[in-house]
Amino acid sequence: MNKFYLDQNITTLCNHFAERSFKSSLDEYARRKQINEHKIKNDIMLGKLAEFGVYFIYLERGRNNITTPDINVYNHTEKSFSPDLKWGLFNLHVKSQTLESANRYGNSWVFQSKDPVINQSNEYDIFIGTKIEPHKEGYLVHIELEKQIQFLTFGPPKLQKFNANNKTCIYLKDNL
Repeated sequence: MNKFYLDQNITTLCNHFAERSFKSSLDEYARRKQINEHKIKNDIMLGKLAEFGVYFIYLERGRNNITTPDINVYNHTEKSFSPDLKWGLFNLHVKSQTLESANRYGNSWVFQSKDPVINQSNEYDIFIGTKIEPHKEGYLVHIELEKQIQFLTFGPPKLQKFNANNKTCIYLKDNL
């Protein structure tokens, strides 16, 4: 099982999380020269939808020892590069991409170059790249790539604006 439908209840929960956590994320987004409030909230919501999708997919696979997505709001000094979910000993680092973005740029996920997991990962750090698409009253979350980070190939961003912001990308086509 590599996809899960998130209904309106989970969508509402993720949207409320984005609304509540938006202000505590403004400093980080401003450093990245991102100021569009609607886009920031949407990005936060999509990221949380991806986490819930992965959580439910793992439960369907019988992997019951997985942590639930964290919906606590932290101030900017408490934020970290911690894994999004934990499954037993494994650290799950979940990234999202919309269907629209995948169609435009190919299946890919953007990381900050300073994310320690890129250079300091071990066999317990797992990358999970998801694609999210609107479906009925909610969203479908697909796992497109699930791989140990230490075996991933990273590449430069296709969009020039991301190069200026010290980003690096994972492209599905380079990691099959």
